[in-house]
Amino acid sequence: MPDLTSPGAFRFWVPEHVRFSDLDPVGHVNNNAIGVYLETGRLGFHDEAGVPTLCPHGQPVLRSVATEFLAELHRPAGLRVGVGILAVGNTSWTIGSAVFHGDRCIATNRSVLVMIDRQTRRPTPVPDSLRARFLSFSF
Repeated sequence: MPDLTSPGAFRFWVPEHVRFSDLDPVGHVNNNAIGVYLETGRLGFHDEAGVPTLCPHGQPVLRSVATEFLAELHRPAGLRVGVGILAVGNTSWTIGSAVFHGDRCIATNRSVLVMIDRQTRRPTPVPDSLRARFLSFSF
């Protein structure tokens, strides 16, 4: 299992930043905002991997999300979200990601996504072309 707290584990990055609206009443970044940063990373990763073009009849849906919050975060802060592939199954894949402020890991995440057919709304196999692209980003 890769060390998601290590920036060196990741090959794909999305820049992010802390917004004033991300803060709770005592000035910390709210945990929900961390989830938004991770979502931005996932979506950027899917775009880079070619999900929209390689799967014209498929749509990824989020099946499960597990986030570990490791450190406090305040504004202002420039962030990076690292994303990579932990596993690819027949109809699903698991993404590992993390939010970093500099080299300090703020949170790690594991998300399972399932490819569904846009018409039937049922799971459908991950196309071989997408599988190969995903594997190029594996840890």
